[in-house]
Amino acid sequence: MTNGSDTVTPVFVQKGKDLLLNVTAPVKLVKRSEFKWQFKDSIIFRLFDDNETIIIGPYHGRVEIFLQNHSLLLKNVQQADSGRYTAAVFGNEINYVGKYSVTVQDPVSLVNGTVDLLSNSSDSCNLTVTCSTQDSHHINSTFRCDTNTCSQEEGGERSKVTTSGTSLRVYLSKGFSVICNHSNQVSSDEHITMIRDFCFSNPAPEPRSNIIIPSVAVIVTVILVLVIIYIGAAFVRHRKKGKHETKDKENTLYETVQVKSVNPLVDQNPTNDAAAPSPSSIYSLIELGSIKSTEAGDTTQPESLYAQVDKSALA
Repeated sequence: MTNGSDTVTPVFVQKGKDLLLNVTAPVKLVKRSEFKWQFKDSIIFRLFDDNETIIIGPYHGRVEIFLQNHSLLLKNVQQADSGRYTAAVFGNEINYVGKYSVTVQDPVSLVNGTVDLLSNSSDSCNLTVTCSTQDSHHINSTFRCDTNTCSQEEGGERSKVTTSGTSLRVYLSKGFSVICNHSNQVSSDEHITMIRDFCFSNPAPEPRSNIIIPSVAVIVTVILVLVIIYIGAAFVRHRKKGKHETKDKENTLYETVQVKSVNPLVDQNPTNDAAAPSPSSIYSLIELGSIKSTEAGDTTQPESLYAQVDKSALA
């Protein structure tokens, strides 16, 4: 005689993952009863009324039992682990506390979307999107668009179930996006195609000549500006240099004349300094020197003005 629910719960798990199966009712052991987890007709685990436990050979290291709630953890599941799992208390009758149908699946392969542009203008576009998987499954659909909306022909979303049990779909999303979706119960992959990347006649790039001509003009302008700056800087340096040379020459002349003309007059007339009028210029000073020399009886005439100045300085 059997008791408990006859409901079998489907469970999907990705290959290589761990699988946790729970009991659906409390486990109560009485004398000469035991609790079992089974895979198909093979026993995985046994728990006796004295709390003794046994894990059957092939599952050593692969299963873990949680005695608090009698759940089963199966590690690193493989395709061969797909099938029916049951948990039950065996005694005078069989009381099932868990029934599962487990399917182990591989992750889906990647999906890609390609576009075949049927027609294209500034305000309309027709294109076909083909969704293909790496394991050679494919599906396609045609889309008709204007600048505001798109519609999918053949009645909207299209899908197919592949020979490996996966689902491949192509559908319109958010107005101008086409989704290629490849999925199963444990994994999925998507590829998104943006319709505006292919439709409505994107402006053609400018000819290369239009790009090159402005570049040449810019280069020539820069060169001209640099030449003008260089010439201006050279002119300013030349003017500054000329001014410095002129100033140096003038300073040298006046310093020589002043030293050579003033001191002799002071020496020649030490007692008449107060009475003698101050010369108004260097030329007046030279003249006074010449007159006094004549009055003193010196009739020798200087060869030149500069010679007079030099002799007065030497006296």
